[in-house]
Amino acid sequence: MDVRPWVRRSIILGALAAVSYAWYRRRVASTAHESQNITERHASAFLVRRSIDGGRLEPVREAVAERCVDPDDPRPLLGLEGAATATLFLDAGDDPELIWYVEVPHTTMAGWENPESRIEAAFPLEDDALVAEEARVDRELLVHAVNPHRPRTATGTNDGPLVVSGAALENGVDVDLVQLHLKPGLAERLADRFAGLSRRVTAGEIELGSVERWSAAMLEAESMYTESVVLERRPEGYVLCGYMETAEMAGVYDAYYDTWNPVARASELVFGRVLEEPAAILEYPLGTGLEVLAHAVDPDRPRRPENS
Repeated sequence: MDVRPWVRRSIILGALAAVSYAWYRRRVASTAHESQNITERHASAFLVRRSIDGGRLEPVREAVAERCVDPDDPRPLLGLEGAATATLFLDAGDDPELIWYVEVPHTTMAGWENPESRIEAAFPLEDDALVAEEARVDRELLVHAVNPHRPRTATGTNDGPLVVSGAALENGVDVDLVQLHLKPGLAERLADRFAGLSRRVTAGEIELGSVERWSAAMLEAESMYTESVVLERRPEGYVLCGYMETAEMAGVYDAYYDTWNPVARASELVFGRVLEEPAAILEYPLGTGLEVLAHAVDPDRPRRPENS
C-alpha cells in the first residue's frame, strides 16, 4: 500500500494552513458551520495500545476472532455505544502490541468528562496476555475526514457484514495504520503548530476555506472513506499515526499522482524534510508491518454532519 497521500496531506496541510489560513479564514460561531463533510469539528478518533506479553501472539489472534464471531454484530469491536468505526491492528515486532482505532462522533461524547479515559476503559479485548501502557503517551488528533459516500458495511457492499476478521478480511475494505517518526526540532515544532491550528478549527474559531476544499476533493478522488491523523508525543520523539479506510489502497496511489490538487502537489516540497526516514514511504508498495485483525462499522455511522 502507499501512504504518501495521507502523510502529504496531513503534513503539508499544517504548513499551508500556518502560512495561508489568514487568506481564507473568517471567524464564525460554532453553530454557524455548514460544512458538507465530517471533519475533526464533528468527530474524534482515538488510538489505544496494549502491549502483548512475551510470544503470546496466537492466543491474542484467537481471542479477537472469538470476539468478532458474529459478522452482523459490530458492538464487541466498537467497544461503546455510539462509536462509528473501529479496527484492531496487531504489531508483531520486537515489542508486540495490539492497537485499537475507534471513531466517535462528538454528539456521542457530549457530557463526557474525560474522553480519553472513557475510551481507554472501553478497549474491546480483555486477556491476560495484554498489558496496559505503563506511561501515558500524549496523543492529539490532527486531522479527521469522512467521505460522505462511505459505506455502512465492513466490505463496502450494500448488504455486507458489519464486522470482518480472519479470512473474511480479504473481502473487506482496505484498512491500514502507518506510524512515521518526525525529525526532532523544526518538524516537531511544525506538528505542534498544526495541532494548535487544528484545535482552533475544531472549536469553530477559524475556517480553512480552500485548503479544506482541496483536501475534501482529494478524499473523493482517492475513494478514501475514513482518514485520521493522530500525533503521538512519545518520550523518544514525535510520531504521526495515520489511519486509512479506503476502497483500494492502490487507487489512493493512482489518484494522488493523477491530480493537480495544490495540497498534493505542494506537499512534495516539504515531505522529505519532516520525516526521519522519508525514503521508507517514497516507494510503492509500502508495508506497515501491522496486521489487521478485525474491522467493524456501525450500520448507521454518520456520513455528513447532522446540520447538513
